[in-house]
Amino acid sequence: MKSFARAALVRAVFSQLSPSGTALRVGAAALALGGLGACHADENDPAGQADELTDPLRRQSAIANIQRIHSAALADNDGNRESEGVRAVTDAVAEKVNDAFIANPGDGPNRERLLNLMNQMRDPRTVPALIEGLDWRAGVNEQHAILSAQALMSMDVPADKKAEVVSALAAAFEKITQDRPIDNRLRIELLRALGNADDPSALPVLTEASTRLDANQNFLINRLAAHQLGEHAGAESVAPMIRALYLFPPNAPNMRMNDVATEVLVRIGQPSVEPLLETLRGNNSEANELAESYIAAVRERDEGAAEQMSVEQVVGTEATVTLGKLGFAAALDPLLAETRSEDMFRRVNGSVALVSLILDDAGRARVREALLRVYGSLGDEPQAAQARAQLIVAMTKTYDPSYIEFLTAQARDTDVYPVDRIEAVKGIANLDNKAEAEALQAFIASLDRPGEDNDDPYLQQFQTETTAPLALAIECDADLACYIGKLGDSEVAVVKKAATMLGRLGAGNAEAITALVERLGHSDIGVRFAALYALDRIASGGSEAAVERISELERTEDGRGIWTRFSQDALPIQARLRARM
Repeated sequence: MKSFARAALVRAVFSQLSPSGTALRVGAAALALGGLGACHADENDPAGQADELTDPLRRQSAIANIQRIHSAALADNDGNRESEGVRAVTDAVAEKVNDAFIANPGDGPNRERLLNLMNQMRDPRTVPALIEGLDWRAGVNEQHAILSAQALMSMDVPADKKAEVVSALAAAFEKITQDRPIDNRLRIELLRALGNADDPSALPVLTEASTRLDANQNFLINRLAAHQLGEHAGAESVAPMIRALYLFPPNAPNMRMNDVATEVLVRIGQPSVEPLLETLRGNNSEANELAESYIAAVRERDEGAAEQMSVEQVVGTEATVTLGKLGFAAALDPLLAETRSEDMFRRVNGSVALVSLILDDAGRARVREALLRVYGSLGDEPQAAQARAQLIVAMTKTYDPSYIEFLTAQARDTDVYPVDRIEAVKGIANLDNKAEAEALQAFIASLDRPGEDNDDPYLQQFQTETTAPLALAIECDADLACYIGKLGDSEVAVVKKAATMLGRLGAGNAEAITALVERLGHSDIGVRFAALYALDRIASGGSEAAVERISELERTEDGRGIWTRFSQDALPIQARLRARM
């Protein structure tokens, strides 16, 4: 304060003195002057504000100023925390922010503000404070643990601190015993941080949480824990993840985690194969017991549905689907054996799984024989018609034009169920080149009989389903570059056809792979699937770009309907692409 201002204030204070209140008023004046004499840091000086974190009267203001300064630096540097401007602010305050949190355990509100600041900074020097923040008490500071977990998940924890961080996260998770909303928020953030820890010591905690059946733990938490095992899971996680294929909450048998368990097993890769084959053979007693419990739970709600189920069917379905998604040729003979089962569902599931195996020409010929045999074995009941339609879709996913002759015969047979004829026509239209497209066009045109009353009843639907893909096949024929260019078309049917033809023609082609990756985020889920399946077929060496794009979609779309549907195939195929790399 300037000297003339100080003198003016002194005169003002002393002018208020009276004989009776002299001592009191002089004391107040002395306090006022003492405060005026203290020097406070400039509000835009991060180092000075960090020094004021030790002052309980200035701490809240100092935190707000530091957060403002840091936010401004982020904005000025496009959010780059490693830029010189942001790093200068962080270096000036990080250690003092850490120390202020640890030194003031009783200052709950400011501790929460400090955690928000640490979350923004994401600096490893605050790890000791974040570890302390994980030590929560019920009804007192759960939010501190949540913010600490979020901050740890967002930063690169130093290698020498990872084990300590995982231990603290695990201890915080084990303390959760209730099912309050705040408990579920805690579980979610702690599991996410454990999954992001990239340390083997996190796997036992995640594995146990994924397979725990506890009335106080929502089953969605099991699914999240299994998902967080992710790419870091190894052979030790195979057995619990096979168990997870068959887990369900007793009061809700329709809620499963088979999809996320399959994803983890596919990411683990080769070590999953033999245990799954043993499960398929009926030699996994735990899987068999869980299947029995599942059928009993279904029976309580739907006797008719349970009557159509068996332990072999329930166990075999999950093992078969997962073996197919893994794609190893070792599963060929066991899956072929499934196609000879007396149970229709097992025959169909085995056939569909065969399509995803990575095989040589001889193996693919055996798969083709199996699909055609199973197709012919199905009866006339409506369920069989739906199964045949499913097999036609599977044939299309082989990208093998040799199926076109068979599909043409199905399309021409008016005694075949309508759904099967329609799927056959769609399958041809998706797979055909110019000559094959012209043949299908001629067949459809023959169904239109002007002046007669006996037009094929499905003529209009055939035309609707095939007009765009047939026109594209005639335009592009076998020209790979033409189909790549059509991936940008505004008509969904054209883009789907183009993607499918890249699956038929583009094996190993880098340009085709790049173009398909760009369509994984398309607004139409049919286009997404067409691009995904084509990538799985042609990216024999894997695709880092596809793996990263699928992860990006998971981050940005998690919780949305389109991602929920897409992820069931996208995540296992992502794992396959990663494994090939």
